[in-house]
Amino acid sequence: MSESTSSSSDKDKVFFITNDEFRTEIQTEYAREIGDKDPESLYDHYNPGPTLPNGGVNFECHCVSHLVASPCGHEFREAITCQKTTKEEDLENGACADEFMKFMECVIRTDCFRSKYF
Repeated sequence: MSESTSSSSDKDKVFFITNDEFRTEIQTEYAREIGDKDPESLYDHYNPGPTLPNGGVNFECHCVSHLVASPCGHEFREAITCQKTTKEEDLENGACADEFMKFMECVIRTDCFRSKYF
């Protein structure tokens, strides 16, 4: 394998390998052990979705994390937390409407979900 430094600071290095080197069997024992394992044993299958087992909101779920990280993330968290902690009957009677309106006002004000392609 040949090596080339891509900057004078030696912070970054670029490694070049030939096609033959790429196709050669992995020699590192650790990598070989990982390669021999069943994929099911390697992956963490804990994925509670948008609701945690205790009923709380899983703001780390990929289904809502982009909303949490948006300019309106605070308003989104307030609205969803209210919705998750309120009884269905109260929601039907308008509970959490103010929180959701604040979120929607933020979305409109900031254009945070406008497509960059249109």
